[in-house]
Amino acid sequence: MNTKSLLVGLLLAAPFTVDAGGLPTKTSGPYLGLGSGYSKIDARNDYLTVSDEDLSFRVLGGYRFAQIPQIPLPFSLKLDLGFDFGIEVAYVDLGEAEVAVGGVDVSIDLDAVAASGVVYWPINPSLDIVAKAGLYAWDGKVKALDTELLDDSGTDLSFGLGIAWQTGTGFGAQFEVESLDALDGVWVATLSATYQFK
Repeated sequence: MNTKSLLVGLLLAAPFTVDAGGLPTKTSGPYLGLGSGYSKIDARNDYLTVSDEDLSFRVLGGYRFAQIPQIPLPFSLKLDLGFDFGIEVAYVDLGEAEVAVGGVDVSIDLDAVAASGVVYWPINPSLDIVAKAGLYAWDGKVKALDTELLDDSGTDLSFGLGIAWQTGTGFGAQFEVESLDALDGVWVATLSATYQFK
């Protein structure tokens, strides 16, 4: 099953996932998390083309602003956004992409520090659809025969879509797929365990 099929399945199941007692479990507060998944790295130049997948790992932290009150407008009107907002930072090890050139293995080792704004669309008291947009400050190293040939870095836009689940006890999980405009394209799918402090 690919990541797109998994995400669609989670979205279809969202209306049928309920919290015990039907009480809201989403609150404002900081959270931390650990995650793992898969990354796909594409890179090419005049001499080399690399397209490979590898394991990725993530350490994340953020703050969710939940249950945002209605915004008062003129003439006694109020705007109910229906969304929660948040901020998130993460260290992401995107793994290695490898290719054989003339019998020699060449690899690109990529990691990054990410900062994103987050929008949560509540589906039910426990589940949200999550959209992210932010920046990845990445660093990539090209190696061959255990020798570093090139060290490159940059900062690029990233966009993500996923699902977040909270249990009401502080523990939760989130699955997300992100696209990063680094090198010639990077995709990463991550499943993370989270804990929100109250």
